[in-house]
Amino acid sequence: MKKFDVCMLILACLFSIFVFFSIFYLFTSLSYGSLIFELLLSQKVFLALWVSIASSTIVVLISLLFGIPTAWMLANKDFKKKPIFETLIVDIPHAFPPGVVGTTYLLMFHPSNPFGAILDYLGISLVNTFWAMILVKTFISAPFLISILTDKFRDIRKAELEIIAKSLGASDFKTFRTITLPMSKKAIVAGSTRCWARALGEIAGTIVFAGAIIPGITQTMPAIIVFEAQTSLPEALTLALILAIFSIIILVTFKLLMEKSD
Repeated sequence: MKKFDVCMLILACLFSIFVFFSIFYLFTSLSYGSLIFELLLSQKVFLALWVSIASSTIVVLISLLFGIPTAWMLANKDFKKKPIFETLIVDIPHAFPPGVVGTTYLLMFHPSNPFGAILDYLGISLVNTFWAMILVKTFISAPFLISILTDKFRDIRKAELEIIAKSLGASDFKTFRTITLPMSKKAIVAGSTRCWARALGEIAGTIVFAGAIIPGITQTMPAIIVFEAQTSLPEALTLALILAIFSIIILVTFKLLMEKSD
């Protein structure tokens, strides 16, 4: 084997070990015993799981509704300053600290600001609500879906299959429905899964803007884990294990279903 191959494989293996160790250390760090069943059966954890799943699912649906057209525009339309525009709506949200996102919305919707004052006049308050959490999670998670779909739509555009379909008399909508979407099925599922997983784990922005302390409304599993870590580390680690197992099951299930559909 060449020295270059050996060097690359060693570095890849070291990083793989680092990732695997980080993921699975939680499973062996404690003797969880009956605590895991006690927490699973508690109303607090049940409600937190429900809020986490429901909010993440709504975020994915919103991201699909707006993300597919956005990705299509980025892939198929050329306009001035397009790279800057794409950086602003895709790359920057990836890198934006979630706590900053929550603080921004807190200021934006405060009654002392024009937009917040209008909503306050209409009797609408978003702070410390379920929809405040949705807003933060969408900003942070939707770019994962848009990024994957944009790359896929660009590949389809390069293949010029859409041009062929239109030359045969297909309308823009029919071309999109029969060519673009079917060819993007895997990308849509992959992007939705990553979007869902990112939304599920979001905590900093939601604590700032949504409060994340109201059971059944804004209190999610990550929020409970953070708060419990201040008083009971074993309970926090057990809750983290529950959330990790749930996330892994969902992600692996999606992966297996996609492979089976090939």
